[in-house]
Amino acid sequence: MLQEKIESTVLSFNAPAPAEALFHYAYGKDHWQNLADHKKDAALPFEERSKYFKLLWVDDDPKFNSFSGIEGMKYDGELLILASSKMDDPSYAYKYDTHIKKLKELAYAFADKLTGCDNYQILSWKITEVENLFDNNLDGIKVRFTINK
Repeated sequence: MLQEKIESTVLSFNAPAPAEALFHYAYGKDHWQNLADHKKDAALPFEERSKYFKLLWVDDDPKFNSFSGIEGMKYDGELLILASSKMDDPSYAYKYDTHIKKLKELAYAFADKLTGCDNYQILSWKITEVENLFDNNLDGIKVRFTINK
């Protein structure tokens, strides 16, 4: 399933046996994501901050052959890629330059890694910038995707 593939791809960004993982994965609707605890590491440089990949939902759309056997799958879903921020960041331009832009770059590296094997093909990868999400003030991007397998 795509959920497991996304989780293993996210966790592969962590160094082998890290003292503390910087890349975290969670699956569930946004009201469940708001209940999660997140590190308060907004004062650290971006490279040292935790990055949160939150898969909100995935729709499975199987492709059947003439004998009603599944011969492929199309997945539509939504993924948040976030890092801690502060409510008192000086401006949106500051948020963009210090972490949103870097999370966009991470999203493209993630897409490359996700489709590197296992016959996954991205058909759509629409990125929207987001800020001050959840109770923990997380900034980043929302990715709406369509992926074939």
